[in-house]
Amino acid sequence: MNILKNISDRDRRLLFPAVIITAFLSLLMFVDMPLYKNGVEMERKSLAEEKRLKSIISMGQEYISARNEVEDIKERAFKGEGSALAGLDYVVSRAGLKTRLSSLKPTTSPVTDEMKRIKAELSFDKVSLIEVSRLVEVIESDGHPITVERISIKATYEDPSLYNATLVVNTVERD
Repeated sequence: MNILKNISDRDRRLLFPAVIITAFLSLLMFVDMPLYKNGVEMERKSLAEEKRLKSIISMGQEYISARNEVEDIKERAFKGEGSALAGLDYVVSRAGLKTRLSSLKPTTSPVTDEMKRIKAELSFDKVSLIEVSRLVEVIESDGHPITVERISIKATYEDPSLYNATLVVNTVERD
């Protein structure tokens, strides 16, 4: 404090604003700027974390949706007696092609302990393209989990407007 007594009033008036400005700049440089930089960094990290959390929530919702779809497929596949061949018979009957079905050749392969995959080859004689189209539409809109793997269509010799069609379809069945 002796230093301030030795300074004249005029020098004190000049020194006082310099001390205030120095204290302000020191506070700004050593406290405010690091806090501001840390705040900006923290905000950037929180935005990245929020984006990551939204992605996790989206994946969770996709998982729930996929799980529900699988449960729906299982429910539709195994309703009633759960026979995949009965489901194929129902689809063919609904399309009005039961009398034109010449052969049905199923092959079975296990998927899990409880389910097996059935690949069936359905052959139809003398059907029109509209009837084949209707059959595919009935397969796609039916409640049974049946997918069409391949369609083979060949014109008949007797009537070129009629075709012999072979469909290879996949489905599942409970053991």
